[in-house]
Amino acid sequence: MAATKKTLVIVLMIVLVSSVGAGASTLFTGTPSTRVDRQDINIQLNSVIDFCLKSLPEGTPECDNQLGEVVVSTCKANNNDLDACMNDRVNQYYTMRNVK
Repeated sequence: MAATKKTLVIVLMIVLVSSVGAGASTLFTGTPSTRVDRQDINIQLNSVIDFCLKSLPEGTPECDNQLGEVVVSTCKANNNDLDACMNDRVNQYYTMRNVK
C-alpha cells in the first residue's frame, strides 16, 4: 500500500511538472500546442498536497524533497493564481515535518 501511494505521488508530480512545461512553452512560443487547463492543474496540485498532508506526521521522502519545489515552479508558471500559491498548506506540511 505504501509503495502504491509513493508511486501515485511521483506520477502526480511528473504530471504537474509536464503541465507546467507545456504551459510555459505555450506562453513563450505564443502557439497553443497543448491546452493546459488551469483548473486541472489546480486540482492535481491540491491532490498532491492532500496526499502529503495525509502522510503526516511520518511524511514521505518524496513530499519532503519535492513538494516545495513542485509547488513553487507550478505557481510561477501560473502567475501564482492557484490555491496552493495563496494558502499555507505546503508550509504546514514542512512545519509539521520540521524539514525545509
